Amino acid sequence: MTDIKELQEITKEFIDKRDWRKFHTIKDLAMNCSIESSELMEIFLWRNSEFENNILAGKDKDSLEMIKNEVSDILFSCFAIADHLKFNLEDAYRQKMSELDKRYDVKNVKGKLVKIPSPDNMKKDDHN
Repeated sequence: MTDIKELQEITKEFIDKRDWRKFHTIKDLAMNCSIESSELMEIFLWRNSEFENNILAGKDKDSLEMIKNEVSDILFSCFAIADHLKFNLEDAYRQKMSELDKRYDVKNVKGKLVKIPSPDNMKKDDHN
């Protein structure tokens, strides 16, 4: 089984073999992540719930392939950002999930659609 560290290394090797690191600023990688996310959203734009149901039921394999492709592009950008900034994406993800587990305590949110502000977002307001 491939782990996140191995996928991050595959991304690093891909970038280095092509000598692309010189083009990868944090800003451009973040923008690329956003653009790829927008391409994912575009697949769903102007579609109704039947579209999603067909994908879930395995009736629209072409759309599923497009979704997988865009999600992979997003993931590539995330791995590239982690590589550029030299942090372990698995550790960052586990830390984030731990924070979310505390913020969205099962007893308080199970079965409810809620948005609880991140403590980081509250701190950002202090800097404006």
